[in-house]
Amino acid sequence: MIKNYISKIFLAIEISRNFKTFLNLIINSKKYSGQFKKNIIDAGDLSSENYQMKISQKKIDILMRTYKGDINIFYEIFWKKVYAIPPDFVQNPLTIIDLGGHVGFTSIYYSLQYPNAKIFSVEASRENFNILQSNVRQFENIIPINKAIYPIDGEVLFDESGFSYNTKISNVGKPIESVSVNTLMKTYGFDNIDLMKIDIEGAESELLKTNTEWLEKTDTIIIELHNPYGLGDLEKDLEPFGFKIINPTEENNLQNILAVKNKI
Repeated sequence: MIKNYISKIFLAIEISRNFKTFLNLIINSKKYSGQFKKNIIDAGDLSSENYQMKISQKKIDILMRTYKGDINIFYEIFWKKVYAIPPDFVQNPLTIIDLGGHVGFTSIYYSLQYPNAKIFSVEASRENFNILQSNVRQFENIIPINKAIYPIDGEVLFDESGFSYNTKISNVGKPIESVSVNTLMKTYGFDNIDLMKIDIEGAESELLKTNTEWLEKTDTIIIELHNPYGLGDLEKDLEPFGFKIINPTEENNLQNILAVKNKI
């Protein structure tokens, strides 16, 4: 615990462009984690702070809500590096799809890692999307899309209650336009997906079973699974398209499940 806290402090020192940002990162991280542990946090509190950072030699202004869970996801992406992919599997992707774009952190991470890529960041939550737009406006290669990813085009109900990282398609919520991966490819004019990140709070169970022509044109997927959809389901859905599933281990340095074609 102490080791992790010290590591976070060093990261804050490294990426903060000024003392105010460093101080706000430390204080607001403690505010969030302290209230979260005591189960007294108000996820409806939209208080936010602008953080002036420098990551991978690029100056970035990042907007985060203190109590909505944004800070927690920021550390997952840039400290734990949960979506980092060893270069043996992905080297120079040109088209990246970020499904479950949240407030833009994964898209920004990949933009810094793969500056030649065009990144489509798809986020259904309107609240999250407003923050996402603000965060990615500094990146010309990130295209924000405010729609729910789904096997078919149309409309779905979307639940935005709770923490920002738990928003999801549900039987309750506000109606929002849905779009399929096939339609995304036609709309934006690309015929191959080099890398797709999927974190869509359980909707992967439908996405990977219906209207999956796009899987023929996808090379690499990194995915977070949500119960009841498990590893066996993922293998069953992806192996017919030539994917091999790679689980996270200490040896491969993965934090999420990777599915690759022609890489091993």
